[in-house]
Amino acid sequence: MVITRRPIPVLPDRPRLLSIVPYLWRSYPVGRQEFSRAVVGQPLKLSFWTNDHFPRPVLAMLDTTLNAPMPDDWVSVSFEESDGTAFTCSITPTRTGLYSFRARCSFDGGMTWIRDPVPDAWVLVDPPQIDGLRLYTLIPAASGSIADWIGDLPRIRAMGFNAVHLLPVTTLDVSQSPYAASDLFDVDHRYLMNADRSDGLSQLEAYVQRARDLDMGLCFDLVLNHIGAQSAMVKRTPEWIVPDASRADGNKRARYWADGQWRVWEDLVLINYEHPSEIVRAELWAYMIQYALFWAKYAEATGGFVRFDNLHSGNPRFVDAVARALREAYPSLGIIAEYFTDEATLLGNVADWRLNLVMAMPWNHAFAPQLRAYLQYLHRISDHVRYFMPVTSHDSGSPAQEFGGAESTVPRYVAAALLGTGATGIVQGVESGVGEKVRFIGPGAKMTWSERPRFAGFLAAVNGLLAEHDAFRAGGNCQFVDHGHDAVIAAYRRNPGLCFDSKSTGPAAEGGFLVVCNFDTRAMQRIELDLTRVLGATGRFVGEELLTGSGARYESERFTLTLPPCGAMVIRFAWR
Repeated sequence: MVITRRPIPVLPDRPRLLSIVPYLWRSYPVGRQEFSRAVVGQPLKLSFWTNDHFPRPVLAMLDTTLNAPMPDDWVSVSFEESDGTAFTCSITPTRTGLYSFRARCSFDGGMTWIRDPVPDAWVLVDPPQIDGLRLYTLIPAASGSIADWIGDLPRIRAMGFNAVHLLPVTTLDVSQSPYAASDLFDVDHRYLMNADRSDGLSQLEAYVQRARDLDMGLCFDLVLNHIGAQSAMVKRTPEWIVPDASRADGNKRARYWADGQWRVWEDLVLINYEHPSEIVRAELWAYMIQYALFWAKYAEATGGFVRFDNLHSGNPRFVDAVARALREAYPSLGIIAEYFTDEATLLGNVADWRLNLVMAMPWNHAFAPQLRAYLQYLHRISDHVRYFMPVTSHDSGSPAQEFGGAESTVPRYVAAALLGTGATGIVQGVESGVGEKVRFIGPGAKMTWSERPRFAGFLAAVNGLLAEHDAFRAGGNCQFVDHGHDAVIAAYRRNPGLCFDSKSTGPAAEGGFLVVCNFDTRAMQRIELDLTRVLGATGRFVGEELLTGSGARYESERFTLTLPPCGAMVIRFAWR
């Protein structure tokens, strides 16, 4: 036998890269794990600098896959020199995705180039709708028919919300929970308009069209881990369900952790994404990916979102497959994830799965010190992970239940909207100050609301501030100035781009906002503030209160504020 020898590969000549200059600083992190964030249509500004001057002459270029015509292509963008020690460039992303970039310099007019020796940098580009998301969660069981939902859209929009999260509208199983579907591809009959003879999906499409007309995004839940115990899937494809010999029907139930123990959802059975048969597993995966794409199409039609329900319990390999399918079919779709996991896992999967927003849980932090620490964490991780932070969720209690009174809506929403990273919302009923959360499981009559809900005007004012000012839609620009007050949180929000550039000097650049919230539901609170270090100037600014309409002005860096129970203030500082 003649043995055919395999060819010997050529060892490339690739010497160790030299540093461009001995000490180089960058405005961006490097390495796959330390990715940056950007938004379609908003300039991504990058810079690098040295304490000394670069050798002369010098040219600098950015090589990147961002905005390249094909996935594996690279394009080059010129850096512009500033004072001989710094180079900056700006590139505006045109599409979503995960992209890499690196810098290089030439000191001989472009004949030879020295590449920055650090690992390539990466940037996750989000769709524009995540910037300033103000999401209203609608409870279908308490909202009448689709005709009522259509009629309610202008009211929701008038409060400053730009998107609506619909709890699942799929056909309900016997428990009548929207998260226990009987059929994944139809609308439950109880939501249909009696006078309309068209089918459920056609009626839902009328709702989608009305949302489009009002420039409001829709968010649809994707419930991938489980399905109703009496569903069509259980009856027709029982092999697709995780088996459990201890159960009478042989099907394993979904569980959740509460009060230090595992509890069982008796109405939910687990879908078996690890079925031992490759053929069965492939059929199941294909079916569930089609389910995700089916509802995502309606969301994408409005420039909206899908929400991965209970993602932390999902099968990682299947999640990877469905996330890839969504990216390929609908690259402009936003993804919100209910994903509670450790930071290392989160950092790895946010980029891989293109999770644009991750669910925050401020209701788990009832007191000011706890909430302050949570906000600090959200900003610390904001270069890599952006959070959607509503006041409460449909699973939690109402603000009155969680925080001791409906009045707590004021400081809680100000904190969620103006001290987070730019994405917030409420659940239906919060605007009216309901004492208990609106039930989303089981039958119920359509709830009626006042023409002027108690907090509607307040919500519109806060949402207006969030939409108007970039400072509230950034991460890492939040400096707490309350010295650990037990009941009050006070933080200064710098205008974005001013706190990231290490070479910037002078007064806290071009101004910003002081946000102050009293979380005490019973007592007035006073707080003494000294903004000397924050403002970086004395007597050259004027502060104007924006939220309460008091017209108060502040022209000293030291002052005392008195806030009523559940009071909040937003003071804008500008330089004269």
